[in-house]
Amino acid sequence: MAHLVGCVAMSHAPQLMLDPSNWHLLRNRQGENLPDKPGLENETDDVRWTKWRACMSAIDKLRRHIDSLRPDVLIVVGDDQHENLVDDNMPPFTIYMGEEAEASVSLRYLQQLPSDNRTRYPIDAKMAEGLITGLMERGFDPSYSKKTRYAGGLGHAFARVLKFLVPQADCRVIPIMVNTYYPPAPSARRCVGFGKALAALIRHYPSDDRVVIAASGGLSHTTIDEALDANFLHALKNNDTAYMTAMSSSIFREGTSEILNWIVIAAAADRKGQVVDYVPLYRTRTGIGCAMGFAYWDLS
Repeated sequence: MAHLVGCVAMSHAPQLMLDPSNWHLLRNRQGENLPDKPGLENETDDVRWTKWRACMSAIDKLRRHIDSLRPDVLIVVGDDQHENLVDDNMPPFTIYMGEEAEASVSLRYLQQLPSDNRTRYPIDAKMAEGLITGLMERGFDPSYSKKTRYAGGLGHAFARVLKFLVPQADCRVIPIMVNTYYPPAPSARRCVGFGKALAALIRHYPSDDRVVIAASGGLSHTTIDEALDANFLHALKNNDTAYMTAMSSSIFREGTSEILNWIVIAAAADRKGQVVDYVPLYRTRTGIGCAMGFAYWDLS
């Protein structure tokens, strides 16, 4: 049977792709007349650079952790923001099962075309099909796709995390898209159940493959809520899936909804997680930015 050897989670917001000198290019909601957030007068350029470098260090630690696990297959759980899933059909869960896929790390903020900066990844289509069949037998009905419609291939949630964690594209990949961003979306309870079913199916899959699951996205953004993040990370560190299950769907709006991807992985791991770092990257004094999180679960 296949071996689930590791679980990781990391943010993917564009501030990780741009150093602080370019954050002014991002959508900072200046026209909304938001009030200043107390304490952010101390967020100087030096502080931003220190925080950004901490994020780069955390990514490096996760990359080296994955290297040590020697995965044959990396399953990435992320959301799709009108890249391949659009309003004509928005399933709660979609598994990509084509033979291969490309993914672009181009940034529109730099006027880069999505058809540029692409990397090709081999897809484990056979395992993907096995997961789809198994999930249906366990009460889930995921959709599936064998083609991408977006000019960049897979969406940014997949492109960025794959580029950071497996820059050599040297393992097979299975993308799983969770519709976190466009309600009605799956509840936290449903994501817990999905994660547990996913882990069980991996462990019953007939192969000797070493499998790692990665969550992409989060934490709170574009308005950062450090209290929300702290409570969630406390639950993660204590394997408190009861807390996660009880999280209200009203919490999961815009980018903050990507915490649902982390919940899938936390449930799949089903043990205490290790937070590598938590870094709230503020872009403005009004509290706009992205709270970056980086974590892994030791399954040894």
